[in-house]
Amino acid sequence: MTANIKFGSSDQKEEVKRALNLIKLEYEIIKDFVDFEVFSFEEIDECQIGYSIDSDGNSLVTEEEDTWNDSWIVIGYETLCGDPIIIELNEAGYPVSRLMHGMGSWDNGTFLANSMPSFLHILKDVRSFLTEKQIVRGKRTIQNKELKALVNSVIEKNKAGDFEIWESLLNPLFTMAEEYEESIKEKIKGMKIEGKKITEIAELLNIQLKDVYEYSKKM
Repeated sequence: MTANIKFGSSDQKEEVKRALNLIKLEYEIIKDFVDFEVFSFEEIDECQIGYSIDSDGNSLVTEEEDTWNDSWIVIGYETLCGDPIIIELNEAGYPVSRLMHGMGSWDNGTFLANSMPSFLHILKDVRSFLTEKQIVRGKRTIQNKELKALVNSVIEKNKAGDFEIWESLLNPLFTMAEEYEESIKEKIKGMKIEGKKITEIAELLNIQLKDVYEYSKKM
């Protein structure tokens, strides 16, 4: 069963297809470090089931307030709660949002990016961060403050929603940072008990001196 998505023109369909497939390619690189999934263009017809149509192909779009809008296309979902990620066909650039299901209406949602190209740039920023920190190579030495700086940069550069939504979508990275920082604090605690100086601890753990002070305050 397909959703028979109503694109405004063949040019619009091709524009969305190109943009979504670029987003999908970028997503595949970072998918192990984010809490959302992105569909390919070839998948999206089937993925409209339960939103714009039911399993029998009947339309779920009505004139009633707060029901599904026929200009919305589901391009992915947030994995923790299953909330759909959509684009808005009737707006320039096709803004990207996350809607909340189970609320009795589709009037609740969160803006993610002002266009599909902007959403693509966000994924590229995340990939660049992972590459710089060598996370894709197996390192897990990232700090919470570095992730906060990444999210703030994403929001500022791309006019992309708010901090909390992107913190939730990047939750695997924040969890990784929390685990790393807890291990660092335990190591610092042990080294201080052994009588090592702050400068020596910083050198042994390959972290900045100011970070040793900060972790020490949190113990």
